[in-house]
Amino acid sequence: MLNKTTNQSLSVALIGVGRVAVKHLKAIRFWEGKKKLHLLAAVDPKIESAAAKLKELGFKQGIPVFKNMEQMLREARPDICAITTPSGSHFVLAKKALEAGCHLLLEKPFTLDLDEADFLLEKAANNNIKIAVGHIFRYMIGIQELREDLASGRFGRVLYGNVTVRWGHDQAYYDQAKWRGSWQQDGGALMNQTVHALDLMSYLCNALPVTATGELARIRHDIEAEDLGLGIFRLANGALLAVEGTTAGPPQDKEASLFIQTEKANIRASKRGRKIRLSVRAEESQSLTGSYLRRSLGRYLKKMGLSGLWQLTNPHTSIYADLMSAIKEDREPIASGLSGRDAVAMVLSLYQSYREKRTVRFPPTERRITPQEL
Repeated sequence: MLNKTTNQSLSVALIGVGRVAVKHLKAIRFWEGKKKLHLLAAVDPKIESAAAKLKELGFKQGIPVFKNMEQMLREARPDICAITTPSGSHFVLAKKALEAGCHLLLEKPFTLDLDEADFLLEKAANNNIKIAVGHIFRYMIGIQELREDLASGRFGRVLYGNVTVRWGHDQAYYDQAKWRGSWQQDGGALMNQTVHALDLMSYLCNALPVTATGELARIRHDIEAEDLGLGIFRLANGALLAVEGTTAGPPQDKEASLFIQTEKANIRASKRGRKIRLSVRAEESQSLTGSYLRRSLGRYLKKMGLSGLWQLTNPHTSIYADLMSAIKEDREPIASGLSGRDAVAMVLSLYQSYREKRTVRFPPTERRITPQEL
């Protein structure tokens, strides 16, 4: 049996060594250098390709790669299982990890089924296991400080906001993996690409919806689900939120942005390519952006050290730091399992609204994706 914790260094098993896994591996390598984490094992049906990826990213030889999770758990007991597989497989793999007593870092979306999500949350709570979800926007510079000030009422009530995710993909992206864009295994642009930003908006506004109205379309790709989704939420605090999520734009010009108008300020945050921008401006046109960046960067460097500056463009490094602290301090991670479940419910409410051709109450009565014609 492969050992778990070694001299305070928590062990990680990476489940799925595909595109998203590279960000996890770079984060694990960073914390490995600080003797906080180490990669115990990986799981991927393409064993040779996965082993080559580990070598390419600088991991020592001898880290075992297993064909499936059952085999890995027979021979290893990691502290953390990081699951980066297709969305439709999340529940089955997460359930196995929890049954083995492993903490979880689960890529978004949490699951595609609210009953499955609730099962995982209850299982984790009953066994004092922590679940973090890969909602990376919560960990970007300035976000925690903004959340604190918005929650304290510094800027007055949130009035309205909008979320835009234009994350273009060509048809080849979908053709490379048949699960992409399918109702059963993935969902469309709202569930896969836009769920990050919806989660962030709900987090900053400190409120969930009470109603949702959605429109879906498939305008450019040969897939089952939507490549364009539009929606309007009325939040529990009275604010209105508009959302646009699409993969139909140019792949070379991806962007995600949000805007929040409060009684006393407006807030803009965006990611375009590798450029991340934040703007906070008071009603009297006073820019507060610099003070937020200084506060946030000071907090970040205290936790990550100077070498952490190279990790600013990889928020997964901060997710692992938060999960490690959550395990040690016995608290919920910033991007908790419950927050992941709520973000899925927001998307499901837009799907239900489109299918029923009406505004629906939140939470949705449809607890899983219902395939529908577009």
